[in-house]
Amino acid sequence: MLTPYLYVPIIAWILAQLIKTAIEVIKGDVDIKYLYASGGMPSAHSAVVVSLAGYTFYNQGANSPLFGVTAIIAGIVMYDSFGVRRSSGEQAKMLNKLITEMAISGKLRKPDDYSRLREVLGHQPLEVIVGAMLGGLVATLFSLSQLSPIINWITAIPPKPEIYLVLSIGAMMVVAPIAYFALFRKKLKKNKKKYELSKYIAGVNIIIGLGLVFSGLVSLESIAPYGQRWLSVFGVSAWVIFMLIAIWRWAGLKREAKFDKVVINERKQNWLKKAGKKK
Repeated sequence: MLTPYLYVPIIAWILAQLIKTAIEVIKGDVDIKYLYASGGMPSAHSAVVVSLAGYTFYNQGANSPLFGVTAIIAGIVMYDSFGVRRSSGEQAKMLNKLITEMAISGKLRKPDDYSRLREVLGHQPLEVIVGAMLGGLVATLFSLSQLSPIINWITAIPPKPEIYLVLSIGAMMVVAPIAYFALFRKKLKKNKKKYELSKYIAGVNIIIGLGLVFSGLVSLESIAPYGQRWLSVFGVSAWVIFMLIAIWRWAGLKREAKFDKVVINERKQNWLKKAGKKK
């Protein structure tokens, strides 16, 4: 018999590819390549490594050396998915566009010598997250017999020090965005994209913060099920995932602004040069 440490990731990969193919078929792109190709929603790479790490966690424990190895590998693979491989895909897209335009304009002598580069290599952060969630679900389904201690922990009413910590975090998540906007609103309005993203981040932070405050208050009264630990765990997990996406998007806006500034400066220099003027 195959070890589950082999067939659980394989099942996660098959499910991810089937879902990916179904999504593309719904979009109208019927192609068998989606059954094995990388890229797209959800990330099969993430599903595979997270299912392996999750199954190891459930069956070996968090203090297992094997879990440490699989968790580190999962982190590296997921980072590579929306980092290096995604950048390679974007570069391939731009090169294909450039070659096509040069071939049409006649500036490329032998366009047939250039084969089309593969554009879908990496993933958007959301595709990586959905793939990781799929992998975690597969690992959970194959480890149901190991979940009793985890279920007991997550459905328990937390102790008061933990409740006060949840209340403090929730209150900070509500107050911090309001204070930030009060101090930097005028500066943020200078960049429309950053301003809109900031409003969205602030709104989500306030909603999750209110949820954590609610969770803490009902926990103080020992009201089940909302006073149980699962609500605060879910809220904090959702916040971490959301903030990772938000940080990635914010960094993208900064890169775009820097690129635009360089392009504008270069154009200005070219105009001055053509006009025979010095800066």
